[in-house]
Amino acid sequence: MTIVLSGQDGVVEQARRQLEDLVPVWAVLDYTQAPLVQRELLLAKINILGPEYFEELLAHHREITAEVDTEFGDHGLEHSAVADFHPSKLVLSQALRLKHEHLKSITYFAHQFGGKVLDISTNNCIVELSAKPSRIDSFMKLVSPFGILESTRTGLMALPRSPLFDSNQDELKEADEIVDASSLPPG
Repeated sequence: MTIVLSGQDGVVEQARRQLEDLVPVWAVLDYTQAPLVQRELLLAKINILGPEYFEELLAHHREITAEVDTEFGDHGLEHSAVADFHPSKLVLSQALRLKHEHLKSITYFAHQFGGKVLDISTNNCIVELSAKPSRIDSFMKLVSPFGILESTRTGLMALPRSPLFDSNQDELKEADEIVDASSLPPG
């Protein structure tokens, strides 16, 4: 099992000691100075109906429709413009085209970030993305206007990179030089 800790050296050292004291733990290896491959997995259910429907769902879910009506009471022109643009006033073929464009955009963004669309339904799609945490954050910000209905992330996973050796390289490190034998289990 790989556990990623980030913090002050004293806190990390204390956590390492506490992990070593656990009975089922065989070894605790510190990869602080080692080059790592870090990834996180995201599954996100994204609305393909468009931001207008998503905002309507949020308003209904929070039960604040009365507050929205009083807010638009002061701005009658804005309310009528929003009501005229709402997709429910569109012809069905136009609404279908908009939904297709939204899905096409979400699919494009997912492919640009190295992800893929796993499932498509009439109102939403599920996207899978495995990347560095900063890339996942960027993807979430990019698709948030469509409406993220649900999302789940695994948390950071990491493994140390393996060294590369040339065929001409005579000096290979022995296993004892790479891993401290005192940190491994007996036997």
